[in-house]
Amino acid sequence: MLGYEEKLERIELVDAVSDVGRLARGLDQLLESLAHADQLDPLDVGGILALRSISERCAERIGDAARILEAQSEVLYAEERANAKPCGNQ
Repeated sequence: MLGYEEKLERIELVDAVSDVGRLARGLDQLLESLAHADQLDPLDVGGILALRSISERCAERIGDAARILEAQSEVLYAEERANAKPCGNQ
């Protein structure tokens, strides 16, 4: 059974994964914005492509991590519910 502290840590971890996902998407939007505003030197294009590739890989890994955490949470909470004793008058 998960303790209160463990539940909070798990929630914070899921939130952190979400934040990192937003960061990766924000980076991609910023790179696109710079490219469309003609603020890039032709030499920057290679760096931009490398950053976009890194951003895409990070987003994929973040998505995988989020799915794993969600699946683990579902299993843990199901076990917790199954082990909980009913609170009824006897």
